[in-house]
Amino acid sequence: MAPAAADLKAAVYRGLVVFAPIPILAAIVLATLYVIGVARVRRTGRPWPVLRLLSFLAMGIPLLLFATCGPPAYYAHTSFLWYMTMIVTLALVTPIFLVWGGPVTLGRQALPRSAARWWSAWWDSRLVAFITYPLVGPLLLLAAPVAVVFTPLLLASLQHAAVLAAVQLGLVIVGVLATLPLSESESPKHKMPHAVSAFLAFFELIVDAIPGIVLAYTTTLVASGWYAVNGIPGGTQWAASDQRWAGQVLWIAGEIVDLPFLLLIVGRWMRADAEDARRIDAELDARDARIAAAKASSADQTT
Repeated sequence: MAPAAADLKAAVYRGLVVFAPIPILAAIVLATLYVIGVARVRRTGRPWPVLRLLSFLAMGIPLLLFATCGPPAYYAHTSFLWYMTMIVTLALVTPIFLVWGGPVTLGRQALPRSAARWWSAWWDSRLVAFITYPLVGPLLLLAAPVAVVFTPLLLASLQHAAVLAAVQLGLVIVGVLATLPLSESESPKHKMPHAVSAFLAFFELIVDAIPGIVLAYTTTLVASGWYAVNGIPGGTQWAASDQRWAGQVLWIAGEIVDLPFLLLIVGRWMRADAEDARRIDAELDARDARIAAAKASSADQTT
């Protein structure tokens, strides 16, 4: 291990825990705001589901801290596989529980009336509608890891704690925005033919595998060979194997993350078809009733 990396480990790490002040502060602020929002909602006499509370506070926040202060962050400097695990946890897993906590709905109900109007206006804007579209979400979730892994951000985040903190929080933010469509009450309404959406989602399922495959089978080491020098046990051969495993994690994660969006689109398509069928049946029943009434009236007039 290089002396600089050894000094960094000795100065920052204690056991399997990393002291990451920025993510810790972000977690405290998020949890505090959420608790305040729930308290404000309940003071008005409206209930707030316990499952949402547990999803946000008992799963989302702990996962955020686990990825930024626990083993994934601890080993991120010495194993690319653990760095990729940290990325996947922050961008794909943690946002699901944060979104299921209902932060958008909570903001609308807890904020003062003027702030709530601003919140709703911003949330219903075209930009947010675009970002939260079910077809855009998987691309964002894939683009975020790719932007880190295949750019100088990876090496910079390994060398500078502030850059790593920015990357970690950025992954969570992108993940939350991209995951919002999975909770229908949390995302804006979108209009696109369901058949087109399903086709594009299936196409994304294929395309999203490409970055992981490239990373798994490329012979060029990422981060300028950082893990060959700083890895445990280290060396070029070990770093190449570690990178292949990291690529497979990204490959699998890219495929898994597409499935909920594809199922979401298909589910909405089926519900829309069912609603259309009920509407058409109601219109046909009403027409038949009008025809029957007209015939009965005509028969009465004849007699």
